[in-house]
Amino acid sequence: MFVTALCLWWAVRDVNWSEVGQQFSKARYESVPVYVFFLGLFFAFKTIRWAWLLKPVKFLKPGKVLGPLMVGFMGNNILPAHLGEFFRVFLLSRQEKIAAGAVLSSVAIERVLDIIAVLLLVGVGMLAVKDVPTAISTGFFYVGLIALAMVVVLALAVIFIQPAVSLACWLIHRLPVKSTWKGHLEELIRAAAAGASVLRDGKLLVLLMTNSALQWSFNCAMIAVSLWSFGIHVPFSATLILLGVLVFAVTIPSSPGFFGAIQVAFVETLKIFGVPASTAFAASIYYHLIQYVLVTAVGFWFLGQSGFSLSRLQDGAEHIEEQELEVS
Repeated sequence: MFVTALCLWWAVRDVNWSEVGQQFSKARYESVPVYVFFLGLFFAFKTIRWAWLLKPVKFLKPGKVLGPLMVGFMGNNILPAHLGEFFRVFLLSRQEKIAAGAVLSSVAIERVLDIIAVLLLVGVGMLAVKDVPTAISTGFFYVGLIALAMVVVLALAVIFIQPAVSLACWLIHRLPVKSTWKGHLEELIRAAAAGASVLRDGKLLVLLMTNSALQWSFNCAMIAVSLWSFGIHVPFSATLILLGVLVFAVTIPSSPGFFGAIQVAFVETLKIFGVPASTAFAASIYYHLIQYVLVTAVGFWFLGQSGFSLSRLQDGAEHIEEQELEVS
């Protein structure tokens, strides 16, 4: 909560609230259907990608993974610490009888694909914009190095997947824990390895990367629509840079729904392009609330259809998180 309060204070410290009210009074709300259209595309492509990632484990139509995906994003909106990621792992593994480790592996690969796609888009934006602040360019440089390291580790894990699994199982059997725990951990490792084998398919890997780039391009379009709605005229390359700042801002532990982090990203990034804090803040609320309300509502609807209660889902998600910590 401290981080959230700090983010909110930082975002609003230069905001003139009367100007924010004026911005909302003259905003172009006819853009809402366009925004929702791009939001729908974003989640449609995300659903397709997740189904592709699960192919080595079980062939699923995108419609089968849509519910757990939306429940997961709903969980991120109402609970801290990105617990929604474990919501969707638990729900899909139970509904489709898939090992949780395999589903967790697909979510981890998603994160790597997202980072690579966002960095590529940010790179395009930074090439087109002059005088990008050193703090931003340096930050993305180091994030890029981390992403490169993740790609190398993932590639090595896929290339040497069988020796890696054998070594992990050998180590597990020498842990000073109960034999039942050893069995669960070994099952988790083997399931995760099965999920990671999707990266051995070169054609599918190209499709996954293309899908990821398109997903985040749709998110850029949502940002552009939000800026247009409040009369903010900046180069499209600015939206690419803002996308990168947004994506990495919401990875910082903060409140449910990322309130504060998104507002700081808008205000501080658009300041580079001469946009007043009050206008940027208003646009951030527009960008944030539409998707927050729609995604949370859809997620709760799918949760109701699943037959699971929120507390049962939280218990299951926390159990999976504990297993992951045991492996790490």
